[in-house]
Amino acid sequence: MRTKHLVWLSVCALMVTMAACTSKTCRIEVSIDGANDGDTLLLITDQEFGIPSDTLIVKDGKTFHEMEIDSTMICFLQAVNSAMPIQPFFLEPGNIKVELHHDPTQNTVSGTMLNEEWQHLNEAGFAIQKEMEQLMSGAESDTTEAHKQEIINKAMAIQKKFSDNVFKTAEKNIDNELGFLLVSNPNMLNEEQVLMLINKMPAKMRSRQQIKEIEHYLKDETPQADGTKLTDFATSDPNGKNISAMEVVGKHKLTIIDFWASWCGPCMQEMPHLVQLYELYEPKGLGILGVSLDNEKSEWTDAIKKTGSKWTHISELTSDSKIARLFGVTAIPFTLVVDQEGTILASGHLTGTALEDVIRQYLKD
Repeated sequence: MRTKHLVWLSVCALMVTMAACTSKTCRIEVSIDGANDGDTLLLITDQEFGIPSDTLIVKDGKTFHEMEIDSTMICFLQAVNSAMPIQPFFLEPGNIKVELHHDPTQNTVSGTMLNEEWQHLNEAGFAIQKEMEQLMSGAESDTTEAHKQEIINKAMAIQKKFSDNVFKTAEKNIDNELGFLLVSNPNMLNEEQVLMLINKMPAKMRSRQQIKEIEHYLKDETPQADGTKLTDFATSDPNGKNISAMEVVGKHKLTIIDFWASWCGPCMQEMPHLVQLYELYEPKGLGILGVSLDNEKSEWTDAIKKTGSKWTHISELTSDSKIARLFGVTAIPFTLVVDQEGTILASGHLTGTALEDVIRQYLKD
């Protein structure tokens, strides 16, 4: 469900800092593009509440931090009073070098095993994103149906290439925190892959509550199974108006309820295809209700404008969404397809051609 990047380290810097580290010592060197003396970075290890554990002060465009750690964990660097994106990386014993830029695709983290693996995966993800953007730039609204389908097929192939990369990385790291992170936030993995990876996890990691909930969800039906009536829900649109799901559903022959977020890479990669589906099938009775798990309203509304998704959007403006829990959503994108009476026809991580096949089935000419 969220997630994003990181990595270079000079040999000279490595040689200088190695002597200062013990087996449990983590030394972080951060350089910040365009920073001023006195700028502040927050080191956040509390993922539930986001409470900072340490404050780092910038001098000469850099800051350093050293700490003793008992275990490896994911953490975040957040710049105070700056639009610079939050930067995730792994706290683990060793010498970690972080380079921060206003463009997150230029951020790097290096120096330790998991951060190197994480960086390689993020570089591949950004390359895929660029490839997708180039592909979709040729998807004009007035293009032929055959050309649209060709673009969709290419997009699905690109997504599969990255998904395979994610799976291989998770499998290689299934006994450490990187593997746990990829399995517990399985945006680019299908259900079969997630279960395969969970089965390979060490027992101690598999017993973690987050993994147990995912495994239970995948092996059992969602709280709202296909063929049942949609439980109505409501929350605000970008203008603050309260919108109910059934209010939207009742206006269309078929409605896609799309759980997504601006911070979800796979969601944003899928959005051009969803826009194409809407343009193609809206005249035939298709509606879409976007349910965002964003925390920040500006990020949510900016993403709506950027993607050109002109359907109805609502959000509780929290990633801990009551609506998402209602439908057992543990990873996004997640999709429900319902008819005009609110019967759930299909649900799950439906994207690309799989989603289009469902729409085509129910909106035949």
